[in-house]
Formats: sequence, C-alpha cells, structure tokens
Amino acid sequence: MATRPNSLTHSTQNPRYLIIGNGRVARHFEHYFTLLRIPSQSWARKQNSVEELRELHLSSEVTLVLISDSEIEEFIKENSFLQTKAIVHFSGSVTTALAFGAHPLMTFTSSRYDLETYVRIPFICEKNTWSFEHLFPKLSNPHYLIEPNKKEFYHALCVLSGNFTTLLWQKLFNDFETELGLPPEAAALYLEKISTNLLNHPEHALTGPLVRKDIATLQKNIKSLEGDPFQDVYYAFVKTFSPELYKELL
Repeated sequence: MATRPNSLTHSTQNPRYLIIGNGRVARHFEHYFTLLRIPSQSWARKQNSVEELRELHLSSEVTLVLISDSEIEEFIKENSFLQTKAIVHFSGSVTTALAFGAHPLMTFTSSRYDLETYVRIPFICEKNTWSFEHLFPKLSNPHYLIEPNKKEFYHALCVLSGNFTTLLWQKLFNDFETELGLPPEAAALYLEKISTNLLNHPEHALTGPLVRKDIATLQKNIKSLEGDPFQDVYYAFVKTFSPELYKELL
C-alpha cells in the first residue's frame, strides 16, 4: 500500500508550478498565479505530448493535477515520473496516497475573477500530509484541515448546499420569466437577503410555511407543482425538515 505523500520536499520559497488540465479550475488558477506573478507552466492531454510533460516536470517543483476526479489517480500512476516531486490535486472528494488534497471551496464559472476574490478562496486540506504553506508559500488564502476519511462527507455537503440550491434558483429564474412574465431580477433582493441572513444568523435564517408548520400553505404549494418534477423535491424537503409534518401532507 502506498504511503501518504509527506516525504517530498522542495527548497525554494517561490516554486514553479506545473498545471495539468485545461478545464475551468485549471484556467482560473493559471490566471490567479499570473496575477500574483507566480511562475507556472501548463500541460493538457489533448494539446501536448508525454515527452513535453516530462520536460515541464523537470523544470517544476510542484505539480497540480487539475483534471476530472475519476482520472486523477490513474493519471498519476500512468505518469509515475511525476511522483519524484510534490503532487497536488484540488478534488473535494478524492483521497489518494499519491497526491496532497487541497480543495478550493469556491464555484468556478467560465469568467475569471479579480485578485481580491481569489485571495479569499478557502482551501480545505487533508491532515497528515504536506502543509499548505509548504506547497503554496506565496498564497495567503485561508486554509483548514480535515481528516482524509471525512472528505466524501465534506464534498456531499458542498454539493447539497451549492450545486443543488443552484438548481432551485435556476428553476425560479426560468419559471418567473417563462410562466409568470416576471423579470429574473425581481428575485435579486430576495436572494441577496437569504444569503446575508444565512451568513449572519444561520440558525434563524429559515422562514416560511415550514417554520410556521402551515399545512394549508404547504398543500397549496404542492398542488401547484402537479406534474412538475420539483414537486418531489418539495416533498423531500418537507420530509427532511419534519417527518411528522410530511406525514400530515400525505
């Protein structure tokens, strides 16, 4: 069984990074490093050869494998020469003995961010491996440690809160416009205040018929979603919040 990657070192306080991948995260961090004037070079499977990868690896101190989660470990095994230096992946759910895991807790769109935004991105790192400061001495990002065996649970929470709520808001924006003739921006302040309340007073942020246990309103809401797959989502949230309340709706 492979050991955790805690024995590799680099001596420079300004390491050169090799960024592997050409997806959104890879492009964002290329931009971030450029803004900070951190030396980096890039390699992508569809654009470059393995021989080029070997050459770039020789002139780098830290390799960032920023590719699909399911391909990270196999890619490192196929290119085992990478293991002579520090390797980092940014997956929130993968734990491998072949690389250090540092997950940037952020959503990455096709548009680049400004430097202030990049600097604020927290990294969630695995315990018992290299330190964040050692691998990224020029980054001042906040960073936190979790046990490697908690990463899958951590990532599930991120998906539930970030990705799934995005589906709900996309539903609202789309149906406001197509079904109700309302401009999506009509909900902007509503979204803003929900976010503010969650950040400032998370324990008191939930409002509406669930908190009031308003059966009549919940029934009207559910009936209005007849034939819509989001009716099942509504039921699921009620059941999660209160199994007793859910039973009353059936």
